[in-house]
Amino acid sequence: MRDKIIYKKIAVKNIDNNLKNEMFKLFEQYYDDVTFNGFSKDLAEKTHCFILRNSKQKLIGFSTIFRRKEFLPDSGQYTALFSGDTVIHKDYWGTKALQKAFFFYILQSKIFSFNKPVYWFLQSKGHKTYLMMRKNFIASFPNYKTPTPVKAQVVLNSFYRQKYGDNFKSKSGLIQFENSLGAAKIDMCKPSKEASLDKDTQFFLERNPDYAKGDELACICEIRFRDFLGHIPKYFLKGLLPKKERRAQAPLKS
Repeated sequence: MRDKIIYKKIAVKNIDNNLKNEMFKLFEQYYDDVTFNGFSKDLAEKTHCFILRNSKQKLIGFSTIFRRKEFLPDSGQYTALFSGDTVIHKDYWGTKALQKAFFFYILQSKIFSFNKPVYWFLQSKGHKTYLMMRKNFIASFPNYKTPTPVKAQVVLNSFYRQKYGDNFKSKSGLIQFENSLGAAKIDMCKPSKEASLDKDTQFFLERNPDYAKGDELACICEIRFRDFLGHIPKYFLKGLLPKKERRAQAPLKS
């Protein structure tokens, strides 16, 4: 039986050196071309961090994020959620603890935004990161089903261009650096034979063929209240549903 996982949201300003070192030690096990200084710089930019621990209080995962107001002359004000470094120990792959923590955070963000749009920006280094967005939010782009709406494309281009300058290639939608700033280890991120049959995974691999070299696919998702209806049975009512319905709610393996 898998350990009980405890998740906690903490402000980045409250992360001490011991926790930061603990986080980096886990992070470097799963990513190449990373340094402690680069990790610290990325962390300092964020406002919050989701920390996952097992029953023995061992750190088994984390994800960083920032939330801030942005403004575009033609689109007006919106709330930007931007995910940073994320990792989960392989023994706990498949757990939904991180999704639950993020669920509450984005719901809170949407409530705080009132009638202003909320966009989640995610750089996909691998197919699992991409699937976390695609399998949970319909209005997430790019995807193989529908072209990216003009408004979402304008917001996406503006955000990533401002953040990465010429390293963001608007034509391909990729973020590419002359020297990799962090690539998922190939033995950890290569899709399984089963996962390779998934159309979303195939789309990611087509759009970002050099992900193993550190290329990242720039993604955007509009957070809408109606999307939360699908999260409730998936993450919070699973144990209460009949087995037949639980099977229907089960996410695709990746």
